[in-house]
Amino acid sequence: MGSHAIVVLGMHRSGTSCLAGMLAAAGLASAGEAVRNWDNARGHHEMLDAIRLNEAVLAHSGGHWLSPPRDVRWTDEHAAARDRLLAARIAGRPALLKDPRTLLVLPFWRASRVPYHVIAIVRHPLAVARSQESWRGTPLAEGIALWTAHNRVLAEDRERHGYPLIDFEQPRLAVIDAVRAACAAIAPSFDEAALAAAYEEQLVHHDPGDLPDVEGLPEAIALYEQLARSSAGSPESRRSFPRAELAAFDEALRDREIGKALDAARAALASVADAAAVIVPVATSLVRHRALAEARTLIEELAARLDDGLADLLHAKVLLANGDAPRAVTHLEAACAVERPFFQARHLLPQALRGAGRHADAREALRRVAGETLYPHGPLATLAEWSWLDGEPEQALAEMARAIASAPPHRRGRLRTRRAEWLIARGDTAAARAELVQGIDEDPGYARSRDVLARLA
Repeated sequence: MGSHAIVVLGMHRSGTSCLAGMLAAAGLASAGEAVRNWDNARGHHEMLDAIRLNEAVLAHSGGHWLSPPRDVRWTDEHAAARDRLLAARIAGRPALLKDPRTLLVLPFWRASRVPYHVIAIVRHPLAVARSQESWRGTPLAEGIALWTAHNRVLAEDRERHGYPLIDFEQPRLAVIDAVRAACAAIAPSFDEAALAAAYEEQLVHHDPGDLPDVEGLPEAIALYEQLARSSAGSPESRRSFPRAELAAFDEALRDREIGKALDAARAALASVADAAAVIVPVATSLVRHRALAEARTLIEELAARLDDGLADLLHAKVLLANGDAPRAVTHLEAACAVERPFFQARHLLPQALRGAGRHADAREALRRVAGETLYPHGPLATLAEWSWLDGEPEQALAEMARAIASAPPHRRGRLRTRRAEWLIARGDTAAARAELVQGIDEDPGYARSRDVLARLA
């Protein structure tokens, strides 16, 4: 085992979680518990403290991960937190730092004097953009622009520093060999069998396929080829993602031909090893088109092929869309009871409990979510709203203050304004005015703060 932290560099949806999982399985480093999401069944292997630090530096620099800043700036406190993370030991191992935002604030990390290893990974820009489009609804052109912004930084940094680069488009054995070689340069011995087993080919989807006319794609492909030029093997050996079948599914849904849509969905499911990659977007589309019974039937058919907890989570989403919160609670409690529950199940449970009339249970569940989420100001603000609705104004004001303290400055205006409205309702106009003035200073783009302040004048 090496003695230095390992930093994984790569764009979102580029195989960074797969690479980090292989490094963790090999025993070389650890990011702590891998939180599972339904867009990443094996976990992201991301350390929340590192993500929050990158978010803080991005905000301090006037940007965020969808809008990279022109210049990266940081404080002494940011630098001290960075160095602590790089020097940390987790479960007796060096830290594993994997967050795609790292590329957007790379000068900040390069400024550290704490030594660390870097392993990078790259994937075809169209594969990344299509993956983002499927899972997050990101338009292809935006996905390509994001890919280019991240990987231009990677290309420049690798030219200066030189470190292993994994081409995620390569076949399974080529990827494993490349990661094994990168690990051998870090540590004299590691668990090679566990490293290889951590690469699960059935979880790799969204091949580049045909090349659509998308702005910036030719330039992105040229940059990808520059990065991957030294890699061997052919990505064509992978099983293709069932794009044609899903396109037929979408078209049939638009035409309200539900039976035809289900036939196309089943054909897509039959062609993949990882059923979750198809059933999650398919079920979401069926819910959107109010084909709720059909969605539940399809989920039930696939339950045996899904990871523990996922079928219950999907059933719950359909039931919530149908207004059946009590039955959704039953499924979500089952989804949360598995050994490694999906984060979305824990996140949805408070909403379902609230809808089922179990207000105290809902608030307690939401407190747990706030303690484990990357962006706690969201659930804390919701918790405050619920406390206010439940007739506990002091609790609501205290919880909203916690939400404000945990929010980035550009998100505080609306939170301070809401807290000010509650203070006004309680007759404390002086405290409300102070809250609004500070909110305008921190978040000048939120116009409602000025409107409420004007009514106080």
